[in-house]
Amino acid sequence: METIGKSRLEALSDGIFAIAMTLLVLSLTVPEIPPDQAPSLLPGRIASLFPEFMLFVIAFFILAGYWASHHRILENVRCVDGPLVRINIFLLFSIVLIPFTTSISGDYTNVLEAVLLFHANLLASSLLLSGMAVYIVRKKGVLAPGMDSREALDLSRSVIIPLVIALAIAISFFDPPGSMWCYALIPFILLGIRFHAGRISREGENEKESFVGKTRL
Repeated sequence: METIGKSRLEALSDGIFAIAMTLLVLSLTVPEIPPDQAPSLLPGRIASLFPEFMLFVIAFFILAGYWASHHRILENVRCVDGPLVRINIFLLFSIVLIPFTTSISGDYTNVLEAVLLFHANLLASSLLLSGMAVYIVRKKGVLAPGMDSREALDLSRSVIIPLVIALAIAISFFDPPGSMWCYALIPFILLGIRFHAGRISREGENEKESFVGKTRL
């Protein structure tokens, strides 16, 4: 199997993520108001930008999460092969589309097709990230010797986020603007999972210390 260093793949990916996150702000347009009318009209125009601003916030932090996941997945990879490069290219394709789908869904929050396009874009990116992790785990003997499979396949992110997006898609058929609020669930769900995992870990350590103490007695 022919492999290559991962530095160029990471450099390209970081650049694409940075550009996509920067372009998101272009979805927010400055209201054009005559200067003499600005004091009375500008506050209302700014308030009317709230849906677009919320979409900007959602897309920005989801992109940041995708970038962090991408970094975590590739952290222990020593080299990449052709299939991994192609998966990454498809992922970057879906990433560069996010500013466009964010803009169109922000301008037409009440249009089902526009909102579905945004949700489908995020779902594709999430599934491609998960697919990348699965592929690396399958080929870890060559691409990432010694990698912890459980760390790469982080189920709290690879399963929860697509499920939240699927929920948003379902809700969008009844309430397109309201479906965007589903993404507010993601940090609370992940925080709850992390808290639960930490509690289980602490309980396991306490049980181990208790067992060791009894054996010494």
